[in-house]
Amino acid sequence: MTSGLKTGLVLGGGAARGAYEAGVISYLREEFEPEFGRELKLDILAGTSVGAMHACYLAATCDRPREQAQGLIQHWTTMKVEEVLRCSFGDIFRLLREAMSKPAPHERDIQYGGLVDPRGLRYLVGRGIPWLNVGRNLRKGHLEALAVSATHVGTGGARVFIQRRGGGIPQWSDDPEYRAIATRIGPNHALASAAIPVIFPAVRIRGQLHIDGFVRLNVPISPALRLGAQRVIVISLRPRERIQTGAMQEEREQAVASAPFLVGKMFNMLMTDRTDQDLGRLRRLNATLEAGTAAYGPGFADVLSSALSPHRSQPVRYVRELLVRPSRDLGELAAEYVKTAEFRKSGNGLAHRTILKLVEREAAREADMASYLLFDGGFADILIDLGRRDARALREQWKRFWSDEPQSVAEAAMRNKPAATAA
Repeated sequence: MTSGLKTGLVLGGGAARGAYEAGVISYLREEFEPEFGRELKLDILAGTSVGAMHACYLAATCDRPREQAQGLIQHWTTMKVEEVLRCSFGDIFRLLREAMSKPAPHERDIQYGGLVDPRGLRYLVGRGIPWLNVGRNLRKGHLEALAVSATHVGTGGARVFIQRRGGGIPQWSDDPEYRAIATRIGPNHALASAAIPVIFPAVRIRGQLHIDGFVRLNVPISPALRLGAQRVIVISLRPRERIQTGAMQEEREQAVASAPFLVGKMFNMLMTDRTDQDLGRLRRLNATLEAGTAAYGPGFADVLSSALSPHRSQPVRYVRELLVRPSRDLGELAAEYVKTAEFRKSGNGLAHRTILKLVEREAAREADMASYLLFDGGFADILIDLGRRDARALREQWKRFWSDEPQSVAEAAMRNKPAATAA
């Protein structure tokens, strides 16, 4: 017996930090699934930035779930900084020239607009994802929907590109700054979602420039819910807030004059992770539905939806959620790894030397900026292992999340079944 609940996977952005997501998926597919005793279907995939690339890969391979984790791991652990961050002194001069001059009409579609030559990233996206399989898997019912988030340069608004079984988009927000667009998702959508400003070039989709989705929608929980997810797994790349010791605070104050340190903190601020706020709202709504259903009966959700209909695009419903996030600061891990002999001996290109310099200039125990750019197999190994361990620590939560039995009175009312346990 299966619950029939539509399951969404939400993947956040964080550039090279994204290897952590591969570790979580590895735990789900290679450890938890065999223990649980059946294949676990991910119906709705929503991602931003590197999470968009992962979502596209999972959508293209969801007919072969047992192969997904190893495919992602191989992709990450064979990476080399110089392959992804193809950068030369000529690129620096080109960026300065573009900043100071207006391109001729015939040049506007071919200029990079970013510091890094994008061919390395394009090659990885094109080589690693069997794009035609996305449509096939949707038609065969292996998947319900794929959503990729980007930021529209002209307006600064969020754009969610959706490929959905049966086509079209569900009822959406009327906010002009948050638009959904039905389309056939391909490499350009993934590249646009991952186009970190200044680092990678903006990408044209239907003639309009788009950049990394982290600017407006870094952890796209809302698209997954609007596409019908009744339970969501959320993988965030923002670690839990840590307690600052006196020594750590002193180190930060001493490093504050360093440009790499400030840019790294700027990246953290730009990659706004609203996971806690979004999940906080979801949990409050779940608590309201639980209390109301217990007090007024199984029709409470319908009455509430009717009362709120002028203000909401969709009916309210109880949604299970499971959050996985790093237990270690990823900037700290980057600083530790870059200082090892393994990394120092792994390359000698401009990108490699730049990352070494960045780490030397950032705080002694953290390297936030470097952690976003460290597309290196050795660093990926560390993050993948951390992702597995963090996911494994939530084993009991995974079991409740995938249980066929309703986990609350409100969920039982939604499914017209008696509740087994309290939420």
